[in-house]
Amino acid sequence: MMPVAEDDFPEFAPWPEVMENVVPIRDDMPSYLDEVPPYEGEGAPLPKSALPLQYFDDIQMQLTGLWLMKRLLPSTGVAVLYGHPGSGKTFLALDWSLHVAFGWEWQGRKVKQGLVVYLCAEGVAGLRNRVEAFRRHHNVTGAPFALIPVAIDLQAPDADVNRLIDAVREAEEHFGETAVLVVIDTISKTFGAGKENTDDMVTYVANCQRISSEFEALTMAVHHRPKDAESEDPRGHSSLKGGSETVIIVEAGETKKLRVTKQKDGEDGMEMLFKLKVVELGQDEDGEPVTSCVVEATDVDLAPRGDTAAMKIGRLSDKQRAVLNSLDETLERAGVYPPREIPDADLNRVKVGKVVKTADWRLRHVQTSGQGSDIQPDSLRKEFDRGLIRLKNDGIIGVYGEWSWRKWEAMTQPRTTPDNSTDNIKIQPRTTGQKGVPPTGETPTLSVPLSEWASDDLSDEPPAWMDEAPPLTPDWRDNPILRGPDRDRI
Repeated sequence: MMPVAEDDFPEFAPWPEVMENVVPIRDDMPSYLDEVPPYEGEGAPLPKSALPLQYFDDIQMQLTGLWLMKRLLPSTGVAVLYGHPGSGKTFLALDWSLHVAFGWEWQGRKVKQGLVVYLCAEGVAGLRNRVEAFRRHHNVTGAPFALIPVAIDLQAPDADVNRLIDAVREAEEHFGETAVLVVIDTISKTFGAGKENTDDMVTYVANCQRISSEFEALTMAVHHRPKDAESEDPRGHSSLKGGSETVIIVEAGETKKLRVTKQKDGEDGMEMLFKLKVVELGQDEDGEPVTSCVVEATDVDLAPRGDTAAMKIGRLSDKQRAVLNSLDETLERAGVYPPREIPDADLNRVKVGKVVKTADWRLRHVQTSGQGSDIQPDSLRKEFDRGLIRLKNDGIIGVYGEWSWRKWEAMTQPRTTPDNSTDNIKIQPRTTGQKGVPPTGETPTLSVPLSEWASDDLSDEPPAWMDEAPPLTPDWRDNPILRGPDRDRI
């Protein structure tokens, strides 16, 4: 409303009566005008500058601060540590994290000491036990190390990225140290509703890079290797490897091997060996020992390494692979800790996390494969029986009585002579004073009942429990369920 002055309306009288209905003149500006930008000219803000420029003569080289772990992990950017279930990648990721937190050299490689934040999206109980195993084995306390024991979404734009950044800042305030490493374990459990084999991975990598830029730290993601053993790239879209500074594969075996498959500013193909040593932590409520493992350096490859089981999986028919996939789903959703009735000679409880009843497995296969009016349940059951026998003969699964479980074998040609060369060749020699120790399993969390399954949510990723070391091969020929008339009960 325009302000009104007395001289504008001389015909109105008396003036006081008019003023009762007139808005008084204000000396201050309305608050909403604070949002209006000023006119161009004197006093107007300068426009935002363009992107920062560094001119040729001003560009200086950088000789220091390039590495978090010398010639292995860069100080900033994104790194990917991946491998098959049982390869030891999570043990290695934690061992690296704690060496960085304490500022200890790892296999003779200097590290940049600082705060480490470890996001554990699966297997939290097992990781806590591994931390305790490290603490007892090295007799240490007081590491600037923080654990985030929840699954979050890092795939969607800004989904939980800000929450993670806030958590890291809170840890920095708690320890009074700057974060140098943020570990994400694993990609599959922090990928939200996205699909790993699509360009959804681009957003995920961008979020990891944002975390790195926020703290000028390294973001290291733990990931799975494709089930096809012939592929050595990380599982999923190629943008994961393309957007990472460092990519490292871990191969299974009694002696485990890491190999750098991509090093943006360093040497590709470098290999190092390590092994796992068991540490006993105590006893559970049944009086049985609870163990975990720590990483121990070694310079000699004492055992075969590889994954013949995965190679055999690659040769399975589509129907046989469907039977195996249904076992993975059953183990993840309805698996239980191996009961006492299964002899230790047939199943190593240190390495096998869950087993299922074969009947539940068969039911799951029939439920998820019965598509189309021409498919009969009897034919699916026969298909299941044939697939089970094939998987059993190939050593991919273990069976005893009414129970079945997944197995992973490690088998390649052993190294015939030790390699004591320096790290600029292949195998990094073991240094004095290094301590370490191997893996064991943990009691898994029971899954939901079989009746609560959703039959339309199938995934080709390995279930979380399979990220433990592979079980030993039982002598299945002593199993009565695969002999004579009992065979029809499978």
